[in-house]
Amino acid sequence: MALLRLTPALKRYAWGDARALPEILGLPADGSPLAEAWYGAHPQGPATAEGEPLDARIAAAPEALLGTEVAARFGGLPYLLKLLAAARPLSIQVHPDPAQAAEGFAREDAAGVPRDAAHRCYRDPHAKPELIVALTPFDALVGFRPLAEVHASLDGALRELGALLPRAPLRALVTAYFGLAEEAREEAL
Repeated sequence: MALLRLTPALKRYAWGDARALPEILGLPADGSPLAEAWYGAHPQGPATAEGEPLDARIAAAPEALLGTEVAARFGGLPYLLKLLAAARPLSIQVHPDPAQAAEGFAREDAAGVPRDAAHRCYRDPHAKPELIVALTPFDALVGFRPLAEVHASLDGALRELGALLPRAPLRALVTAYFGLAEEAREEAL
């Protein structure tokens, strides 16, 4: 089988870096943030091979492109490679396990939520495990501190912020935090 030269789908988000990905990919920088380059067959941004979307190319010849075992087991390309360039912190992200992803996707489809809607949480039925290989210095935070430590911080070093939030279970506390007016949150912080 011949190798396919892929052209990534480019994603522009406010947190992206205006220089890093254009430099890595040999593209002209236009000054706007470029956050992600997707090399895969995701329907919301497939890479292209010789001008043809990779998801369509795989659908037309899955065994030839993926092999019999992968095509039978996954029905498509089982991963999405992303190059990310963040100039600002990303939002909190939650990655579902396989059962949560399938159920959430089916629920939103049944409710008629468009797959490209900004408020949609499940854009496909697949789990989202991640592996990070940092090309430049990178900090990642995973999980939350124990609730008692969070409450202690809100009563201590973060008391100005703590005055705006309930002493509640973590889900209610995080929901309340993101429900604060940005101005009030920024002033407290």
